[in-house]
Amino acid sequence: MRAARSIQSRISLSVLLFGLVIILSNNWRNQSWLLERRLERMEQEAADTGSRLAGLLQHLSRRQQERAAELEMSYVSLSPDVDLGLVCDMQGKVICATQLQWQGMDVLDTPLGDEWQQFAQVLETMEPAVTWMEQCQSLVVMFPFFATYDPANRSAILIRYDATLALAQVRADAWQESLRQAAVLLALSLLLWWMLDELVARRVRQLVKILRAAVSREGPPQVLAGADELSLISSEFAQALKQLRAAENLVLETAEQERRKIGRDLHDDLCQRLSATKMKTEVLQGMVPEGKEKIARLAQQVTAELTESVLIARGMAQGLSPVGIEDHGLKDALENVARHAERSYQVKCTLECTDVHEYLTGSAQELLFRIAQELAANACKHSRPQSMSIDVRVERGQVLLTVRHDGSAFAEPKPVNRRGMGLYLLSQRLRTLSATLERTVQKGARDFAIATVRIPINNPPFTSSSAATQPLRK
Repeated sequence: MRAARSIQSRISLSVLLFGLVIILSNNWRNQSWLLERRLERMEQEAADTGSRLAGLLQHLSRRQQERAAELEMSYVSLSPDVDLGLVCDMQGKVICATQLQWQGMDVLDTPLGDEWQQFAQVLETMEPAVTWMEQCQSLVVMFPFFATYDPANRSAILIRYDATLALAQVRADAWQESLRQAAVLLALSLLLWWMLDELVARRVRQLVKILRAAVSREGPPQVLAGADELSLISSEFAQALKQLRAAENLVLETAEQERRKIGRDLHDDLCQRLSATKMKTEVLQGMVPEGKEKIARLAQQVTAELTESVLIARGMAQGLSPVGIEDHGLKDALENVARHAERSYQVKCTLECTDVHEYLTGSAQELLFRIAQELAANACKHSRPQSMSIDVRVERGQVLLTVRHDGSAFAEPKPVNRRGMGLYLLSQRLRTLSATLERTVQKGARDFAIATVRIPINNPPFTSSSAATQPLRK
C-alpha cells in the first residue's frame, strides 16, 4: 500500500496511463485512416475489375465465346472480397454468373435482384455505377457494355463486394498494433520504475536511513555518496546537524558549569554560614539560664532546624556539583549514588567501576555520572527493586555503563512527548556523548531489567585519550 503511494510508483503509473490514452487515441485514428484507405482501395479495385471485365466480355460476346465469358466470371469469384456477380442482358436474363445455377434465370429471381432494379438506368446512360451500400458493409458495381455491334443490344456486369471481412481484418490489425505498442509501453514503464528505483528511490531510502540514524544519535552524521542533489541535501543536513550538536554541547557544558558553580557556592558559602549559625545556636542554647524552659525549647528547635537545613543544603550542593568527581574521580561519586539508593529507598546496591579518566574528560565523566544517577533514581522510584548493581567498564573501544536491577522493566511513556524532565535531560546527555541506551530484560528464576549505555571512546568533543593530563577542575 505504501509502495502505491510513493512518487516512484505514481510517476510510473502516470506515464503508463498517459501512454495508454495516447495508444487508444492513436488506435482510433489508425482505424479510421486504415478503414478509409481500405475502402478507397477496394473501390478502386472494384472499378478496375468492372471496367476490365466489361471490355473483355464485350469482346467475347461479339465473338460468341460464352465458355470464355463463364471462365472469366469464375476467376472473378475467386477474389475473397467478391460476394456475388452476374452478367445480364437488357431483358434481365442472366447470361453467366459466379453461381452456375443462376444462368438463364431472371435477374429479379437472384439475390442481386434489388441491386439490378436500383441501377437499371445504367443500361440507358451507359455510365458505370460504383456505390457503397449498408453503411459501407458492401460495394455494388455495375458496368454496361455492348453485347454485339448493334448499339441497342446492351448487357451489364453486376458485382457485389462484401467488405465485412476486410474491415474486420483492418480493425484486428489496428488492435494488434496497439497491443504491440502497449507491450512496449509497459516494458518502458517498468524500465522507468526500475531506473527511478535505482537512481532516486533507493538513494532516498538511504538518505532517510541516514537522517533517522543521525536524529536517533546512533552515530555521527554521515553523508550520502555521490554528487547529485540528494547528496547535496545529505551534506547540508550533516553540516547543520554538526552545528546543532556543537550548540547543544556548548549549552549543556555551560549548564553543567553553572550547576557546578552554584553547587560550590552552596557548599563553600551557604553551608558554611548555616553550620556557623548552628554552632552559635548551640552555644546560645547552653547560655540559657535555668528556669527559662520556653527559651531553651525554642533554641533547641532552632538548632534542629538549622541542622536539617545544613543537611539539605549539602545534599543540594553535592547534587549540583559532585565533589567525588572533582576530588576523587567517578567511582567515589557513584558510591554516593549507591549509598543514596540504600539510605533513601532501602535498595541493596553494589558498584563496580573501572578507572576511565584515560578515556573520558572530566566533563564527560560528569555527564556519565548524571546518566547513572538518573537511571538509578528512576529504577528506585518506579521499578521498586530489592537489589541493584551499577557497573562501569571499558570494552571494545567503548565505555559501558550498566544499571541492573530486579524490579519491573522500564515502560516508555506514551505518547513520547509526555516524558518528564529527567528523561529529557537523560536523552540530551546521551546525545552530547554520542551514546546509545539499550534496555533489555534478562529472563530467569528472577527477571532482571538491564539498562546499558555505550559511549564511543574516540568521539569529540567530550572524550579524549589524553584526558589524564587535563585538570578536572580549574
